[in-house]
Amino acid sequence: MENLKIIAHRGASFDAPENTLASVHLAWTQNINFVEVDVKLTKDNVLVVFHDETTIRFNQVNKRISEYTFKELSSIDVGLFKGEQWKNESIPSLEQVLKTIPAKGSLIVELKDGPEMECALVQLEKRNTDVWKQLEFISFQYDTICMAKKIFPNNKCLWLLGLDSNLETSKNMPSIKNILKKVKQHHLDGIDVFAGEVANESFFKIMHQENLDIYLWTINTIAHAKKYLPFQPHGITTDKPKWMKEQLKKLHDK
Repeated sequence: MENLKIIAHRGASFDAPENTLASVHLAWTQNINFVEVDVKLTKDNVLVVFHDETTIRFNQVNKRISEYTFKELSSIDVGLFKGEQWKNESIPSLEQVLKTIPAKGSLIVELKDGPEMECALVQLEKRNTDVWKQLEFISFQYDTICMAKKIFPNNKCLWLLGLDSNLETSKNMPSIKNILKKVKQHHLDGIDVFAGEVANESFFKIMHQENLDIYLWTINTIAHAKKYLPFQPHGITTDKPKWMKEQLKKLHDK
């Protein structure tokens, strides 16, 4: 359990507005060493930290991130929904988030768009070579995560899988054999999977035998976490990183 990564989902998103500098800073100050953020590409090719398909949840405008410039996005308040104290939190660029990473920190970047992100990622890496080694990449899009591994072979890259997270992903779920084949084909480092029924003991055993990393998402109760601890996951993604870390320590110290 000592090597288990506690990953702050969109920052410390239970306490602060998700995917903002506030939630990222809060996670670092809570001594969380792994922070996950979602990244999309703007109209003017800026990589920004944002989850949803559109901004409708925050400004009642049904418009995609790719239809905005970064300057336009910067004027949207994405903090107020979480409480008055978070008013005027804006959508940060990935570059702004990179500058917050402490010496022992790692940023797990979920790439939400397709391989068209490549040019922006390469340019960003050139400007931030000092911190780039502290990045990991994840993506639901197989082509995107393979692109990331190709251009950044020294960074850990994991394929995100919904498995049985909903009816649609359950219907289209690849077999374990097919998952392994695709992961190995492009030298990916592992998978980041939904913490459901498919991610069972035998599933973990196969992944461990292949020396692949396996992260779980999203776990917010200790009962849910305890179900998977015997299977030895490498990482647990949670909205409550500080609380989860404390609860797991109590379990370990018993």
